[in-house]
Amino acid sequence: MSDPQTTAQAPDGSAAGSLPMDAPLLILLSATSAVSPFALIVLAPALGALAQQYAVGSGNIQFLISAYVLGIACAQPVSGILCDRLGRRPVLLGGFACLVIASIVCAFVERLDVLIALRFLQGAGASVGTVTSRAVVRDMHDDANAARAMSYIAAFMGLAPILAPAVGGIVSASYGPQSVFLLSAALGAVIWTWALVKYPETADPRGHDHPTLHQWFDSYKQLVRSRVFVGYSLMYGLAQAVFLTFMTVGAAVFAHDLGRDSTYFGITWGSLAIAYVSGAMICGKLTMSFGQRRLLRFGLTTLLIGGWLLLALIAVFGVTFWTLIAPLLILSLANGIVTPLSLAGAISYRPMIAGSSSGLSSAIGLSLSGVFTIIAGAVYVDSFWPVAVIMTGLATLAAATGWLTRGE
Repeated sequence: MSDPQTTAQAPDGSAAGSLPMDAPLLILLSATSAVSPFALIVLAPALGALAQQYAVGSGNIQFLISAYVLGIACAQPVSGILCDRLGRRPVLLGGFACLVIASIVCAFVERLDVLIALRFLQGAGASVGTVTSRAVVRDMHDDANAARAMSYIAAFMGLAPILAPAVGGIVSASYGPQSVFLLSAALGAVIWTWALVKYPETADPRGHDHPTLHQWFDSYKQLVRSRVFVGYSLMYGLAQAVFLTFMTVGAAVFAHDLGRDSTYFGITWGSLAIAYVSGAMICGKLTMSFGQRRLLRFGLTTLLIGGWLLLALIAVFGVTFWTLIAPLLILSLANGIVTPLSLAGAISYRPMIAGSSSGLSSAIGLSLSGVFTIIAGAVYVDSFWPVAVIMTGLATLAAATGWLTRGE
């Protein structure tokens, strides 16, 4: 995937693959990465109550999801540049400070438009967790070991969708829907403190001349002109869009189409997250023995099967709990395999600018996801069928991006 002449070096100057990442550091990187999906999904059980509080429909309240995703997408390219220029550690600490402050203010605003703007800032602050952790992984590992480390981080991140709906539902029911923002602030503050003490600086911006802004733009131009980089970035974005598209309308589907309350949706979402974690763990265990390319083909094929199975089951049997859960479990398992491999592929293309590569690839992917969360909220009125068609199309396009990464 990467040019052997540009293989990343560890901070001590040894080859990147020669420094194994110890468990405490891997857990810290995973925790900083997990804050972003947690703060996104913890709001899902409170969306209905927030819609009532602000007297708006589900189509408007879903902008709280879209704004957060787009905040991540817009901030990550900037975070990537700063990460390579200033170092991993200061960018992480600054971004999490923004997250904590925005989350606290979110809990007390009285206007929906202001809350949407703050959700954008909240997502922008949370975005640094994934950018910096991926850059640290690439600083310390070669391609194959980076994919393994990313798999374990992805598995840990999968705990966020398991815990967030349940915790968010309990907190929202007990203290009001806007209390979930204080929960995000508390989590961000705890991890900020942990990172202040333990987060490493694996880049040494003082050890070389800082690239000019023009040079950074040239680097980004090279990335977006690369078939391999764009292929991995689109693969990540389309796979994530399948997941987020359902999340945007899932609670409404369970309430209106299935007649089930938010408890069932929380249980279902938790089971999908477990499938995602399982896929990521499979990826982590089999990457070295099975090979990245073969494992990626398997993940993309499984994603394709899950997408078309969803459409076929709904066309034949209609929207039922089982016609949803069976294909969604397959899609989530496939997502757990595809996500870490596509992210590792994107940041390994130009390892010397791993921060910028990480930021730009995530921005491309999450911009796609953000657009489709808006589309899903717009097309879902009284039927899940249009959303199912979108999800199947996204899974098909994600599988098709595999050819872009061939011959790297």
